[in-house]
Amino acid sequence: DARTAERVRGGFDLLIWRVERPGGAFALRLFRPGQEQTCRKEQLVMDAAAAAGLPVPGVCAAGEWRGRPALLLEWCPGEVLVQALQRAPHQFWRLGLAFGRTQAQLHTVAPPAPLLGDADGWLRWSGDGEEALQRRLRSLAQGRPALLHLDYHPLNVLAAEGRISAVLDWSNARAGDPRADVARTHSILLAEPMGRRLPLVLRLGRYVLVFAWQAGYRRAAGPPQEMAAFYAWAGAVMQRDLAHRVGKPGGPTPEGMAGLRRWTERWKRRAGVA
Repeated sequence: DARTAERVRGGFDLLIWRVERPGGAFALRLFRPGQEQTCRKEQLVMDAAAAAGLPVPGVCAAGEWRGRPALLLEWCPGEVLVQALQRAPHQFWRLGLAFGRTQAQLHTVAPPAPLLGDADGWLRWSGDGEEALQRRLRSLAQGRPALLHLDYHPLNVLAAEGRISAVLDWSNARAGDPRADVARTHSILLAEPMGRRLPLVLRLGRYVLVFAWQAGYRRAAGPPQEMAAFYAWAGAVMQRDLAHRVGKPGGPTPEGMAGLRRWTERWKRRAGVA
């Protein structure tokens, strides 16, 4: 009974449509054929996050559309954080603080039971050949596993009226050490080799955003400890993610990847695993 439908994001792996129905606007999130488990996991994670008071789209329905698993979600107010910062650079500090506080709140959410069955899954993201780093990370384990987003960055959150109005795209969610999630965000903000392609205002302002994000997180959760191994892990994950895109349109340059490797190795040395 949709009145209108407009594609707003994605390619083959993930499509998001804005759907106008009686009663308001919704987001139709389409997964790849065969990704029923991924769709179900994302539904469980968003339900858990919403129950804990985190700003996430509510799940209105789950099912299938034209052979693809699908979630019908509430359409959340606001604009992508990158766009909000580009439009209003004076908000870098305020929104950065909110960005950090929201991630700290995320880490208080108890992971759904299916995620707890693979609480070491995030470790394997660093890929083959990183056994020494993985052993070091296991030795640093503390407390119960937290809910990790693992793709928490300014393109996956919405901002409205000086606050974070929604956290989007939970496909990477895992249970694990919250320091891994912090390190992943840190690497995306500071080490990602395509950062030079950002608009000038974002290139200049991202360091303000980073300082504000860190301050917001620390105020809410305290300063993360012994982070070197986690930063090294995040660098290894990013290298693995980007390796197949080097030199391709929209991908990193060989020089950018070399810089990322140096960044990762520096953190490995600090962690004592180089």
